Amino acid sequence: MSPKQLSLAEKEEIERSLRKAIDTLIAGCEAFDMGSAFGVFSDSTTFLMMGTDGSLCDYQTYLRSNVDYLMACSAFKLTTFRDEIRILDRDTALFAWAYKAEATLKTGDQDVVENAGATFVFKRVNDAWKVVYYHESSTPTKRVTKRH
Repeated sequence: MSPKQLSLAEKEEIERSLRKAIDTLIAGCEAFDMGSAFGVFSDSTTFLMMGTDGSLCDYQTYLRSNVDYLMACSAFKLTTFRDEIRILDRDTALFAWAYKAEATLKTGDQDVVENAGATFVFKRVNDAWKVVYYHESSTPTKRVTKRH
């Protein structure tokens, strides 16, 4: 079924569901609630992530890397600049997100990514929207070192 065959109400419901999923991811990261932050991702063998360095990884590697980083932080903030949704069919959609990331490490240092982008491919799985593919790109992280 193409997006044109979906009713306006169905399209709006898909968009609401995807925005809620991304809002939950953002809030979870900022609150260090790993279940909320990463619950939107599909914990399956079909999940694939491409990092800013061009590396590919599975769900467990992606999760471990992000949890380790967030656990080294005392504060974390994500600021959305823009997002767009493309509904591909009833059970598949693309979410494009432009944002800024600011982290305060427990050492007092700060990491700032001024411009970042992410592409999420969502699939409806058992009536829940899950990310099955995720791609990040960004300007280099700026590390501001705490002066002693």
